[in-house]
Amino acid sequence: MTIFLVYSFYSKINIAKKISKLALKKELAVCVNINQNINSLYIWKNKLCDEKEVEVSFKTTNLKVKKLISFLEKTHPYECPAIISFPIKKVNKKFLNWVNS
Repeated sequence: MTIFLVYSFYSKINIAKKISKLALKKELAVCVNINQNINSLYIWKNKLCDEKEVEVSFKTTNLKVKKLISFLEKTHPYECPAIISFPIKKVNKKFLNWVNS
């Protein structure tokens, strides 16, 4: 079974933790990493934005990745959230077994 990493970004740590814990409780992800030290630069509604954000990476399986993305879209506070996923091509066997169990 393939492992997927799903990334998204939030404005506040408490929101990131709340959504991460819900994803874990709903068994949509097996592990979540939160990085508070992100500086995002982007254009939004013709304005240059320079914001502090919280990066969240969810680890999940190919069987749950679509449900996780749907959950993140529904619960995300942003009008147009970045929810990015990609499959992991290589991973150590012990970790793979843990994710799949």
